Amino acid sequence: MGTVTRRLLATLAVTAALAVPASPGAAAPAAGEVALRDAAALAATWGRCPTARPAHRALAQAKRLPRSRRAPAALRARAAWRTVRAECSAPVALPTAVPSA
Repeated sequence: MGTVTRRLLATLAVTAALAVPASPGAAAPAAGEVALRDAAALAATWGRCPTARPAHRALAQAKRLPRSRRAPAALRARAAWRTVRAECSAPVALPTAVPSA
């Protein structure tokens, strides 16, 4: 076996080892879990916004549901928190005082 063949076999072995997942039992998180995590992160940031109460209720409901029924509720909670973020991050016109001369 020549040097080129050995190098090729070594390269193929390393490539095959990197292509195999580290733990075949570990699956990616479900869409509902990702949405729930996103909603919780948004709640931590925007939870004190005046319009956040319905989003708080949606997130609490999603957390109470069993994992098999959690995905749609988690997606609704994330959508509610994104709405809160959009409403509360919009600029608000502040009154200005003009002193009289």
